[in-house]
Amino acid sequence: MKDNIIKSYLSKLSDANSNEEIDKILDEVIPKLKANGISLPQVMMYFKMYGDDAIPKSQDHRNSISNSNKAQIVLQKLLAKLKN
Repeated sequence: MKDNIIKSYLSKLSDANSNEEIDKILDEVIPKLKANGISLPQVMMYFKMYGDDAIPKSQDHRNSISNSNKAQIVLQKLLAKLKN
């Protein structure tokens, strides 16, 4: 159940092509995750279990974050924001 909630909110990150867009989406999504009782360990477990599937790949490579770095950047930013 909580995996579905995490996936539904994090799927919004698939269209993010810059650090600013990632920050904006995370600022919108994190309060919703917390309101649904999603904890940091649950988010970490989701990333561990689903890895590359957690952040859908962008097909438009112009002016975008490379697919190999996108999940790592999102995870770092998500962890920093969830700790606050």
